[in-house]
Formats: sequence, C-alpha cells, structure tokens
Amino acid sequence: MTITKAKPEVVQGLDRPDTQRQINAQLAEVGKTGRRVVLAYIGLWGCAYDRAAGMYDGGVRLWQDAAARGQRMEEALTQRLRQTQQRATRQFDRLQNHVGDNVEQVTRTVTDTGETVEDQVEKQVERVLVNLGIPTRDRLERLNQEIDRLNAKLDEELARQQVVPA
Repeated sequence: MTITKAKPEVVQGLDRPDTQRQINAQLAEVGKTGRRVVLAYIGLWGCAYDRAAGMYDGGVRLWQDAAARGQRMEEALTQRLRQTQQRATRQFDRLQNHVGDNVEQVTRTVTDTGETVEDQVEKQVERVLVNLGIPTRDRLERLNQEIDRLNAKLDEELARQQVVPA
C-alpha cells in the first residue's frame, strides 16, 4: 500500500485578479450594509428622542397656557367682585340716604301731630318703609345672612383658586 500526498489543486479557470475584485466588491457591499444598519439604529434612537422632546415641549406649553388662562380667569373674577362690591356700596349708600331722608320727614310729622314721639315714629317708619317698598327688619336680617353666606362662598372660591396654581 502506497500513500500519496494530496496536494491542493488550484482550480483551473479561476482568474485570480477578477475573483479578488469580486470578493473586494462583496466585502465593500457588506461594509456598506453594516454601516446602513448602524445608521438606521442611531436614527431610530434620534427619532425616539425627537418625539420625546416634542411631547415634553407640548406638555410645557400646555402647562404655560393653563397657567395663563387661570391668571386671566382670576383677574376677571377679581374685577367682577370689585364691580359687585362697588355696586353694592352705592346701593347701600343710596338706601341709607333715602332712609335718612325719610326719618327726617317722619320726625317732622311726629312733632306736628302731638302724639307721643315713640308711637308716632314707629307708625311713620312702618308706613314709609311699606310705601317705599323698603324691606322690614326681618327681611334686612335675612338679606344680611344671605350676603354673609355669599361672602363665605367667594372667600372659599378665592382660597381654592390660590391653592390650585401652587
């Protein structure tokens, strides 16, 4: 038995320079594809960052818009409360002046009639109040209670609005 050495045979018909060029071209294509994969991966993270930054900016804008709207609403409420207070003060002053004028008229009438001052004043005040449509003491007390209740509601609303922006 004889053993012969096996030699690698060079394939006949292979053009080495042409084959080398093909291999180099394929390696270059693999490198380009790998680069594209890396760029796509980086681009995906960039897109995710851009979206997250956009959402954050949108949230900040929403917060700022809400705060500005709240401030405008607070200013409008303050202005309306100021107007209501001024209107109530004017009406109270008018009512006070009107009642003062009526009291003077009642006093003159009491002096002229000769009845006891106390009886005459009570009768005249009642008549004047009824004729003028001015509410009685009981009605005024109920109105005062209603005003106190409304003031308490306004205080609660103002306190609640001061707590909300913080």
